Amino acid sequence: MATIAVTGATGFVGRAVIRRLLQDHPAENIRLLVRNPDQRRLPRPFEKTSLISGDLHSQDALSELVRDAHTVIHIAAVIAGNSVEDFHRSNRIGTDNLLQACTEYAPDSHLIHLSSLAARAPELSWYADSKHAAEQAVRSSNLGYSMLRPPAVYGPDDPALADFWRMLARGWLIRLGPADSRFSLLHVDDLAETIARLIEHGPTDRIFCLHDGYACDEQPGWSWPALAELATEIRSGRVRTLAVPGLLLSGAANINLRLARLTGRPAMLSPGKKRELLHPDWVCDNSSLQSVLNWQPTTSLAQSLATLPGWKNT
Repeated sequence: MATIAVTGATGFVGRAVIRRLLQDHPAENIRLLVRNPDQRRLPRPFEKTSLISGDLHSQDALSELVRDAHTVIHIAAVIAGNSVEDFHRSNRIGTDNLLQACTEYAPDSHLIHLSSLAARAPELSWYADSKHAAEQAVRSSNLGYSMLRPPAVYGPDDPALADFWRMLARGWLIRLGPADSRFSLLHVDDLAETIARLIEHGPTDRIFCLHDGYACDEQPGWSWPALAELATEIRSGRVRTLAVPGLLLSGAANINLRLARLTGRPAMLSPGKKRELLHPDWVCDNSSLQSVLNWQPTTSLAQSLATLPGWKNT
């Protein structure tokens, strides 16, 4: 029986990918690396998968996970932390550990590595630097690979942006960044579709950006006014923009990092994350991916906005 191995399966993106794998590959053995599987409330589809207990620093678990797999999908990553070491331990060293296991136990596998658009600007944050370093590790390996750099990914199961959507549904657009910023977005189902296409295609040895295909004002990507206009249409009411000053965001990031270090909790908002939020250009290009996979995004924000957490409960 053919095997697909997945890390990060219990996260927001991972759950969408597993649903797609079970739809497209019902006869295959789908192995998932899960920390403490007996203590996790796993979604119903996970009943049809094989769970391997461990993490990216458990070499025995990684060996069991990837052994003889034809595809290894690496989604697991840390997005919050209190030091550069926190991010590199999971995102770079964890990737190194997975690469070592694949090289030894699945040398002919196709590694699909989920990176981030932030990796193109490693100077901005510890997170961006760690994702860039992980990409370099994959490219330096002897494995056949494909890498994806998605922008901000959203969907109905993601709690991370729930407060943002909730405020938007109530008529307030919280703007974190310059007024003229432009950014790309991607629905999680389109990301899962891309991964499914890459499984069928095989290794490309390339890095691909991808987004929802939206363009406004004859330029690719979203703008803050375009997002406000869409929300106004969907909610049939005015949307006001509340801009968060950069100095306020900087102060909040510094305080939050100090408190996180005191309490031992990983900081979501840090000086590096602040620099990411204030970066004016997070627009990406689909052309390379489309040329290889003939892929097109199918889910727009206009179609899905009213289904998002926060919005749909308002």
